[in-house]
Amino acid sequence: MRFEIGIPSRPRLADGILFVLLISLTVFSPRFLPAGSVGELLTVRTPDSITEISLDVDGRYPVSGPLGTAFLVVQKGRAHLENAPCPLKICEAMGSIDRSGQVIVCLPNRIVIKVSGPEEVDAVSR
Repeated sequence: MRFEIGIPSRPRLADGILFVLLISLTVFSPRFLPAGSVGELLTVRTPDSITEISLDVDGRYPVSGPLGTAFLVVQKGRAHLENAPCPLKICEAMGSIDRSGQVIVCLPNRIVIKVSGPEEVDAVSR
């Protein structure tokens, strides 16, 4: 059995249309995905406790983990972590959260912050 490797043919019009279609679907698909509803409550889990904080009340709350204390900042209905004692500070880079189901996780310090509110559905099974 013999296989020959030929010179690839030139791109055709159909190839160009397919390419443009795939790129446009990739760029515009997040617009069509449902966003979570605006959250109402933060659930803060640490190794020692579970605390609930309202997103309606602005404040700066200490959150203690095995490595030390980070600060949860709630401002204008959004929450983010500051001054985390973990080495890479990935949890700070996650930015602000405000939609149901969004999460900030600090694995080294074992802190999980989740936004909850109406319409918090990850999957539906029948």
